[in-house]
Amino acid sequence: MKANHLLLQNVIDINPRTGIIKLHDKRMGLISVEALGILRNDLINTLGKERAKGFLMRYGWACGKRAAESLNEKYTWESTEELILAGPVMHMLEGIVTVETDILEIRGNHLYLTGYWKNSFEVANHIAENNMRNESICWTLIGYASGYLTETFGEPVVVYEKYCRGKGDAECYFIAETAKHCDEKYLIDQRYYQNESLQAVLEDVYSEIEQLNENIIEAEEVQNQLTELFLEDRDINDITSAISNVLRRSIVIDHYDEVYSSHFQSSEDEESYKKLKASKVVTNQQDGLFFESFLIKSNKVILGNLVVMGKQKLNHKEEMIIKRSLMVFTIQMYHQRKMTESLWNKREDFFDELLTNKVMDEKALSRQAALFGFNIDEPHRILVIKVIPPKMKERVLRFLTNKYPSFDLFLKDEYIIIITAETEEWDIGELPGNLMNDIEIQLPDAILHIGSGRQIDSIDKLRESYIDAKRICDFVQLTYPLSSRHATYKDFEGVMMFLKGTDHQELLHFYMNTIGSLVKYDEDNSGSLLITLKCYLDNNGNLQQTADDLHLSIAGLRYRIERIESLSDIDLKTGSGRFNGQLATRIYFGLKVMGN
Repeated sequence: MKANHLLLQNVIDINPRTGIIKLHDKRMGLISVEALGILRNDLINTLGKERAKGFLMRYGWACGKRAAESLNEKYTWESTEELILAGPVMHMLEGIVTVETDILEIRGNHLYLTGYWKNSFEVANHIAENNMRNESICWTLIGYASGYLTETFGEPVVVYEKYCRGKGDAECYFIAETAKHCDEKYLIDQRYYQNESLQAVLEDVYSEIEQLNENIIEAEEVQNQLTELFLEDRDINDITSAISNVLRRSIVIDHYDEVYSSHFQSSEDEESYKKLKASKVVTNQQDGLFFESFLIKSNKVILGNLVVMGKQKLNHKEEMIIKRSLMVFTIQMYHQRKMTESLWNKREDFFDELLTNKVMDEKALSRQAALFGFNIDEPHRILVIKVIPPKMKERVLRFLTNKYPSFDLFLKDEYIIIITAETEEWDIGELPGNLMNDIEIQLPDAILHIGSGRQIDSIDKLRESYIDAKRICDFVQLTYPLSSRHATYKDFEGVMMFLKGTDHQELLHFYMNTIGSLVKYDEDNSGSLLITLKCYLDNNGNLQQTADDLHLSIAGLRYRIERIESLSDIDLKTGSGRFNGQLATRIYFGLKVMGN
């Protein structure tokens, strides 16, 4: 017998009187492929994809195995090859799929068979449901081919789809190979052929549903507990502690390098978190602990990051609790953010009125000052900070707000404004340097230019300190654009008074005669000779210090100095020459800052 001799009229017997259909003396039933599609979809929806896949592959295996047994009993085959090829023919006679074999090789106990499946009922149903996947979906066909070939060849045979229309490929192409010769990655599907009763499957599903329901109830209870804490106006730290104790895991809420709230189950967890942050390395595991992060955001605005630490990864129940908790954290942090923004806006308006000398009666001034804890009777001084790049301004402000909670800080135009009271706690002369060092450690990518204004003993003179600080800040930026620097009113008091009390035309004439050629050279050639001159004079002619500040070699610096002397009316070897150069550069930058 040959495979191509199998004809439907020879193998099927239909009795119209009894309605019985037999194929090779075995009773059959005609079932529409639409009904099979409905069954398939119901199995997926009821059991889940994995269990439905196993059920359909075992069903196909049983059909293929019985077809092989029937064909082997009914006919005498010329060869094993013909019996194997009869399987695809039988599959087509049953109306399941059109099979075109491609390669058939048998070498001893090694079988290798490939071919195309066309008109697959599973693919037709799958595409009709618009349910494209990234994996093969002809599960019944795979099971049928595996069962048939295993039965006929006498060795376990693995069948898999290399291409499948159900995952977007142009055609369905299958490969069958004896298990002992097959790549290990395709053996994983063998688990689906293990016997598993439908009752056992349903019991497992029911057990999973029960567990899921318990997890949902517990997660809701935790959410209700946290909501009650929020409604009681409890602090965010109380909510963090509550969720930490429920999970028995350490919890941290942070944003960039700022920690909003935390509760550690042990000091070791706290040290591991600090070590992770200090390393600046993004990782999910360190020191035997797992770090899992969840964004806290509202209206696409990121409010923070919830970090959960533990010796094992979060299980499904814990993830549900965390996701319910995120809702409470989001509401509380968003509410807190709005309240803070409202308060900050009022603070900024109040201080803006002070700095612009807007008319405010004494009672209103005292009332608003008391509201913001601002003592108008103390001596004050203003610091102005300009941040480069500007996008880091918000982060610098956030850091300073947490580091120095007693300061009055706010944003005005492109500057960060700090209003400080002269107290024993702070040495105002050292404060700008301390601020700069703190920020350089925490935010090393930021360049800061800090100006400190004069001390004022009357609130109506606050604007004068502000104008001084802003001019000094601009002066520092102009003269040292590439490095963080700070200066105080004391450093510039003489120059400021000089600039205010002298005819600017005379000053302009002096600096133009002294360094005008340098200014024009720098403007025409995008040069930096003027900056070099100022840095050299500020360092009292110290070549090494000047070279270090400007990132130059000594030879390169000497060349620039020679160029400066040749272009300007300055002899840097004499005291008077250096004095004229110092005065001229200060006049130039001072007038530039003042907008003249």
